[in-house]
Amino acid sequence: MNIRKILAALLALMMVLTMAASAEALTAWEEASGIYNGDETDEELYQKALEEGATVTLYSISSRCGKVADAFMAKYPGLECVPFDISTNELLEKVTREYDAGQHVADVVHIKDQDGSMYLEYVANGIFYNYKPTEILSHIDPSYTETATPLYIELTQLFYNTEAYPDGSPITNIWQLTEPEWKGRITMQNPLDNLSWGSWITGFCVGDEPDRLAAAYEELYGEALTLSPECENAGYEFLKRLHDNQPIYCASSDECAEAVGTPGQENPPVGFSASSKLRKAVDNGWVFAPVNLYPDTGIPAVNTLYIVEGCEHPAAAKLLVRFMMGGTDGDTSGYKPFNTLGGWPVRDDIEPAEGSVPYAELNVAGFDANEIYVNYNLVRDFWQMLG
Repeated sequence: MNIRKILAALLALMMVLTMAASAEALTAWEEASGIYNGDETDEELYQKALEEGATVTLYSISSRCGKVADAFMAKYPGLECVPFDISTNELLEKVTREYDAGQHVADVVHIKDQDGSMYLEYVANGIFYNYKPTEILSHIDPSYTETATPLYIELTQLFYNTEAYPDGSPITNIWQLTEPEWKGRITMQNPLDNLSWGSWITGFCVGDEPDRLAAAYEELYGEALTLSPECENAGYEFLKRLHDNQPIYCASSDECAEAVGTPGQENPPVGFSASSKLRKAVDNGWVFAPVNLYPDTGIPAVNTLYIVEGCEHPAAAKLLVRFMMGGTDGDTSGYKPFNTLGGWPVRDDIEPAEGSVPYAELNVAGFDANEIYVNYNLVRDFWQMLG
């Protein structure tokens, strides 16, 4: 057993013990706030929220948090929702600094857990709390709720220029990206500069993904994949060949999308970009479409919600989390700002935005927070070693 597997086993054990401990022992704040109770109704929480101070503060990585706040206050008169649109790094720095100083400013946090650190560093260490509203979670695949309270899913997808390729994508199998034709014609962000992209490349090297990649290679070329000496599995081999094809690094997903989707190009690149760029296509005049890559497009980017441990407005925080997740009374106004092209609901009773390909029809790799967390630096170092 190599060191990577030992670390994975130890972290898996830690997750189990943490879950068991949290189920058996409650902190003083958890006991007093009743934060563990996922069976309260919206009306019960509304009345409690009015009594505890009538304010709830939201730290969010989305500019759409302002729309959420307005809808929340419209539905629950007498309550005030204060939203802060903050980048991921700034949010974590701010909430950690406040927590360490005993200043409970944020009540609810909206952020992505793409590398497992939200659970293993924030939830396990008692900074964030995973509130689990029972009725809502009954509509969500348990694989998404084991270590988080999920809000919606985004993807890193491959896009192609529909003007240059009116008959469909020139690439369908992910290994085609490693062929000479596409050398210097693939846009993406540098995994060394961005946590989400570092997590994305890690996803190709863990779990069942290497086996899926190896099978896809054999299906495409009719022969078994031969690994390079420095490659442990098919995931590393794919990354090596992708890197050898000299992808073009963009500063942002918007820049990647623009490079692919700008009309009038004779020989446009293909490129990886956040699926959320689909909602910007019309306004920017981009002529592109995503590819349902085989065997998949990589791991999902799951947007998650947490309540900050020790927050002063636990009832209002629980009510806001429920509201953002689509509620229980058929009123999905709290979730509506997030239900756009390029994002998919985690709930089986909320329809995705008009024009969306159903999530069940998309090829997506599994996400294991433990596996990504253990292997993140190893895969990132491998990419850096490639030069």
